[in-house]
Amino acid sequence: MKATDVVNTGYYPRPHQEWLHRKVKRFNVVVAHRRFGKTIFCLSDMLDSLIKNPRKNPQGAYLGPTFGSAKRVAWSYMKDMVRDFPGVEMKEGELKIIIPRADTRDEVRIFMLGAENPGAIRGIYLDHCVLDEFSEFAPEVWSEVIRPALSDRNGGATFIFTPRGANHSYDIYRYAISGKSDEWAGFMFKASDTKILPQKELDAAREVMSEESYAQEYECDFSAALVGAYYKEEMAKARKDARITRVPYDTHARVWTAWDLGLSDSTAVWFIQETGREIHVIDYLEVSSKSLEKTVKLVREKEYEYEGHIMPHDVAVRELTSGRSRLEILRNKLKLKGVQVAPKMKIEDGIAAVRSLIGKMWFDEYNCAQGLECLKSYEREFDSKNGVYRTRPKHNWASHGADALRTYATGIRLEEDKMPDWMMDGQSNTDYDVMGF
Repeated sequence: MKATDVVNTGYYPRPHQEWLHRKVKRFNVVVAHRRFGKTIFCLSDMLDSLIKNPRKNPQGAYLGPTFGSAKRVAWSYMKDMVRDFPGVEMKEGELKIIIPRADTRDEVRIFMLGAENPGAIRGIYLDHCVLDEFSEFAPEVWSEVIRPALSDRNGGATFIFTPRGANHSYDIYRYAISGKSDEWAGFMFKASDTKILPQKELDAAREVMSEESYAQEYECDFSAALVGAYYKEEMAKARKDARITRVPYDTHARVWTAWDLGLSDSTAVWFIQETGREIHVIDYLEVSSKSLEKTVKLVREKEYEYEGHIMPHDVAVRELTSGRSRLEILRNKLKLKGVQVAPKMKIEDGIAAVRSLIGKMWFDEYNCAQGLECLKSYEREFDSKNGVYRTRPKHNWASHGADALRTYATGIRLEEDKMPDWMMDGQSNTDYDVMGF
């Protein structure tokens, strides 16, 4: 196609969307209520910027929390928008669109991607990116993957989401509206302000939803805690008690590490010191798409003296390809000393164990920032069909840090006869709702 061609994409913006199109900058954060039309707005904005982009072979990407969600939410919209472009190719298996540009003798490429495996996105360049439901992403997807991909092309990005508590999405919204950079803009659209949804519909939704859920989904309230979050009360109390602060490394005490081992996704490691009657959580490491050898190397490069390393129970499972377990690799090949294996335990019992310890924990606010986001955002899976929360956790970016701390909470029970009395306090008391609801 030529830059002068006029193609009907079938998109007719609502007044609020039309206003947004005039206000966007290089980086935009759009916090909007459900059914505002965030996704289709951003897809249209990205398509327009790519078609007009003067650079050779401009590339754009729509990023959903998972590849499956990208296909469900955005793929059909994108196909409808581009179907009348001359020579357009839609690669269904790859979720990739190619639009030839005759006047510049190149092409526009648009990808649908998932944020669940950041390592698979590395290496591509981008001129524009849409990060949909960014509140459900791992924070490093933006800082370590997408932002560098935009740099050499001076690319832009738009974040769109409905709040999920005051997590990393809240931080990026605050930055966007702070005025610290002329390249950033932040916008918020509440259902009570836009009037897009009829009041009758809002009233009906409010009748069947909790106040927290309604405030979060329709009024864009960041202060509404994640309804299904496991550790919301414990983490709120830790913050209130000023136990999320600077926690320096005590050179007189050795460090335990507690792991969640990833294969195709992230590996998480907590660094913990047991000091007096307190548990000091001094550091956190999370890596994606790195081998076990490289992760161990990163742990060894820390300045800490180690007491031991607690691994999840599945570390002992032998792999079919090699016939060896990761436990054997850690002990025999990598010579990691003090490796222990946490017992296999029901997830709900492990969650209860974590709850019993958080009240004794002090977290370093800076070194553990990413891990703290995991703990605050670790939540139950929601059954949208029946409108209820399931008893099992939702597996997403927050799972890795939460599972690693569960490894610690269950692993320190290995030698309970050697544990100080204060660590035993309340550990046998499970005559309450371990799911916390």
